[in-house]
Amino acid sequence: GVGVSSNKDGDAAMNDSEDEEDEAIARACVPSGAYVTITLQGVPSQSYARLSPDTILTAVSLLPHENKVSVIHMGLSQSVKCENDPEVPIKSKDVLTFRCGWRTWQGRPVFSQNNLNSDKHKFERYMPTGGAFFACTVFGPVTYAPCPVLVFREAVESESLDSKRREFLAHGTMLGADADRIVLKRIILTGYPTRVHKRHATVKYMFYNPDDVRWFMPAGLTTKHGLQGNILQSVGVHGVMKCLFNAPIKQHDTVCLSLYKRIYPKLAPTGDEEEQHLVVL
Repeated sequence: GVGVSSNKDGDAAMNDSEDEEDEAIARACVPSGAYVTITLQGVPSQSYARLSPDTILTAVSLLPHENKVSVIHMGLSQSVKCENDPEVPIKSKDVLTFRCGWRTWQGRPVFSQNNLNSDKHKFERYMPTGGAFFACTVFGPVTYAPCPVLVFREAVESESLDSKRREFLAHGTMLGADADRIVLKRIILTGYPTRVHKRHATVKYMFYNPDDVRWFMPAGLTTKHGLQGNILQSVGVHGVMKCLFNAPIKQHDTVCLSLYKRIYPKLAPTGDEEEQHLVVL
């Protein structure tokens, strides 16, 4: 009998706590169609003075972490509705305007390939055109997928009138916020074999001092004909080196060394002193 009564008391206490939580949620919610008064705090008077009397202000609620800034990624492409001039390419780290949901901000993004089978993505110097799908990485407020994204840039209509308008560049969806996504830029150093003996070769014009040869000695070499090799030693004081390959190398082959560097986006400059910080409208 004692055990039964204790179980009943526990169930009653649990029901009371659930009722209190429901009442708290009901008090915090606003019924649909009700008029409310919203008080804003911490808004500078200069910012409020720039608002037009006819401006419609929209109040929205934020999901967890949406008040933070992170590295966000977007999947974009161009269509026939895009207005960009093909004679004026869009470079990576150019100042662009992003419209993501109800937020608008400026950033200096980097473009990359969106590889689905790899965790490393090749950097694109210019925005891909012709309807190709690509990824765009930029500093911005955390936004969850699949929020739609529009990308614009400031264009000068007439040099004499100095009137500006926004060109529609690309559209797509949000991929998510991930600071660990790796965007790599690749450069290739080339050298030419001067003396060849079966699998051994003496290579010139890739480096110009022995310190660089010793620094890149652990790196692997490739050739345009598909061979793979390594640096054996430095010869002389002008960057000449001896290399060993997995097969006999030909005299007219070219030796290549691929180097990779991780690329990051930048913040758009704002203010008279070119200060860099994120402004979300």
